[in-house]
Amino acid sequence: MTIYEDSREKVTCLICDADDYWNCGHLVASFDQSFCDCYGGEAHDHLSDFSSTIEEAFLTHLRNGGEPSFNNATIDALWEGARRNSEPDEDFVDLDGYIFQRLLIELLEGAGAQQPPGSLIDPGGPGMTSSMSLLFAEEPPKVVAVALQGLSDELSLSSGEGLI
Repeated sequence: MTIYEDSREKVTCLICDADDYWNCGHLVASFDQSFCDCYGGEAHDHLSDFSSTIEEAFLTHLRNGGEPSFNNATIDALWEGARRNSEPDEDFVDLDGYIFQRLLIELLEGAGAQQPPGSLIDPGGPGMTSSMSLLFAEEPPKVVAVALQGLSDELSLSSGEGLI
């Protein structure tokens, strides 16, 4: 159960005010920022789409010795970590989970998802309380699709594909 840290009130859906926002159809994502996990929402089912899109682009840059320039500082930070921790001959890229999560939140908000105002937590036992980010939208599948397309466009532009 996610609550507002200051008031201890339960968070409800920003779109329909449902107490049970897990089932109302408006949850884009539920991110646990403390333990770097995504617990649900439309984005949860597409995490591999986001990561494989990034990994494919980064592997191309690693193999070609490219030094891409992105228009997004979070993608730049993700690239720098991947560049330092990955090898061109490997079949995978080591993505920093916390930066990846931050990028997902930015992309989803840029595509129209909304977060409740204030600090959200999931109060667990001692040492188990998590800082949370909940994202809501009228049409979560559309938000995820727009965010994924925006990511693809940004990664294509960094390699010069799409530039005239």
